[in-house]
Amino acid sequence: MTKKKPKSEPNPNGRPTIMTPETVKKLKEGFAQGFSVDNACIWADISKQTYYTYCEKEAGFLDLCKTLQKKPLIKSILVINKALNEGDVSTAKWYAERKAKDEFSLKTETEHSGEIKSKVVYIEKEEKEEYETHINDTINNAD
Repeated sequence: MTKKKPKSEPNPNGRPTIMTPETVKKLKEGFAQGFSVDNACIWADISKQTYYTYCEKEAGFLDLCKTLQKKPLIKSILVINKALNEGDVSTAKWYAERKAKDEFSLKTETEHSGEIKSKVVYIEKEEKEEYETHINDTINNAD
């Protein structure tokens, strides 16, 4: 029975593969940190073409990398939820401003068509404080 050579050893029919187990490990580490394909390839010291060629040869590797890229988002959601559960008011305000924009956002989003005529309005410090007080009161009364 003939012994197979590990991938990192030279192939008698061509040059050795750059996609060693260590390179694959570095790619996975990079994607788990939320790196883009460009940055993960730089991190693993390979070209994007090498990455895509490997993805074509290794079934499921592309999907695995896409899944790993989502890990930082999942971690951030867990951190936000932990802060909310601990009663962190600044996180609660931040979260409400993004998830319930109509009620809590300090910005107004407007859709339009046609010519744009606009006027810039500055909010005075007192008005800003009134908005913040409203948000705090709403959050505290939600319990």
